[in-house]
Amino acid sequence: MSDKSAIIKSAKRFYERKFIESGYIAVREGDGILINSTGSNLAELKEDDLVFVNDKNIDSFEGNFRAAAVILFCAIRQNKTAEAAAIVDSDSILKFSSKRRTLRPILDDLAQLCGVSVKCASKNVAAEIVTSLSGQREACFMPDAGALVRARSLDELLQATAVLDKAAYADITAESKGACTQSLNPFSALLEHLVYRIKSSKNVQTQNTADLNVTSSEAEKAETNESANPSEEEASASESAQSPADSNDAQPQGDADGESSAGCEEKMSYVKFDLEGDGTAILAHPYYCGVICAIGKSFAVPEEYNDVLGEEIPCAPSVSTCFKGTGKKVSEVMGDAPACIIAQHGVIVRGKDEEEALSVCEKLEEACKAYLA
Repeated sequence: MSDKSAIIKSAKRFYERKFIESGYIAVREGDGILINSTGSNLAELKEDDLVFVNDKNIDSFEGNFRAAAVILFCAIRQNKTAEAAAIVDSDSILKFSSKRRTLRPILDDLAQLCGVSVKCASKNVAAEIVTSLSGQREACFMPDAGALVRARSLDELLQATAVLDKAAYADITAESKGACTQSLNPFSALLEHLVYRIKSSKNVQTQNTADLNVTSSEAEKAETNESANPSEEEASASESAQSPADSNDAQPQGDADGESSAGCEEKMSYVKFDLEGDGTAILAHPYYCGVICAIGKSFAVPEEYNDVLGEEIPCAPSVSTCFKGTGKKVSEVMGDAPACIIAQHGVIVRGKDEEEALSVCEKLEEACKAYLA
């Protein structure tokens, strides 16, 4: 049985991140799903706002709610490992959905969480959406209506939505700058997705177990004590270029409390990176840097940031996170530069210590934002 307090907590996080404006969030419940009712306030969702839907009662509903319930019910039922799904409509996702085309795996964490590519359904009906989710895919766009995202836990659902939002923004913004995003080849994208799911399956099971036992007060405490420090598993992955970006990554809209999106230390997950030479290097996934990573070319730094970043940030080619040796390859490309882009992945920044490295990261994010404005 699903813990309603966990659903309520997740709904609030989706609302604060501006990922759902008029969409829906649902979780598997027995032979059906629990879904928020039409017009419910995700910021202050109540247990009474959650509606149980299954094969026996689905025909009793009408309008937009019935359409959404059918789509989410079918999407979750299609994949036996899926425990949660949402119809999301952030600005970038909604804008990309109007293009009615496939989003290629332009970021490797997009491939890891959402699958080999994100197709667009031909129509906003369950049959077409389920078809678009087939073939190692966990998300699809809905024409002019956002996207459907599903996952193995509510936490993973938020991560997948954050990555999809970033990738949609990256593709749209790169196009507006006259640039072309690059993507992983189909084999690499499939490998990223399968290896991630295998490696993360134990963590997902732990998350789902925790959801069943968390109380409302504990959930609130956990929310306020979330740390930007890497987990033990993330720290051990520094050489292999690690796991997807954390769901707390910076975003253009800023936080619900109005804080800037450029703060690397507070708004992004990062890990220590094994880079040749003295000092400290970290690997991070800033939001605006994600566009440059998706383009996959060296970055000409705006003049006002040359004193910290130099005139150009080199770009290392995409390296599968499934293999060792990333550190040496990045060192060769990076040279003496304070930062290096890894195509389709993230950025490496360095300094004499962690504080200086994070300062460089912040400046790089600001420079990317200035360039893309």
